[in-house]
Amino acid sequence: MSIKKVAKLVACVAAQDGIISKVELDTAFKLINEEIENINKDSFDSCISEFFEEESTLEDYLLAIPMKYNPQIILEICYKSATSDGLEIRENLAFDKACKFWEKDISDFN
Repeated sequence: MSIKKVAKLVACVAAQDGIISKVELDTAFKLINEEIENINKDSFDSCISEFFEEESTLEDYLLAIPMKYNPQIILEICYKSATSDGLEIRENLAFDKACKFWEKDISDFN
């Protein structure tokens, strides 16, 4: 299921500050379902558990995203999820790298 690849990328960006809060995960789940495609809660939770067991890099997650997904939407989900716990996105190096990967300007997100 390719939507799991999106969820893992969002988790990777959210984890940049050292933890992934329940708020970040709840936001990611909600936005993925609203903006991309439906994933049930058990599948989402399983995907997040897999993320914690993997040793993949941000680049691995970025390269795994299928071309059918709009990078702008994925970055919006990453941004909204990562900032939902009140932390500043400008200090998030993973989000900055993801923006550069898709040739987007980090200042376009606020």
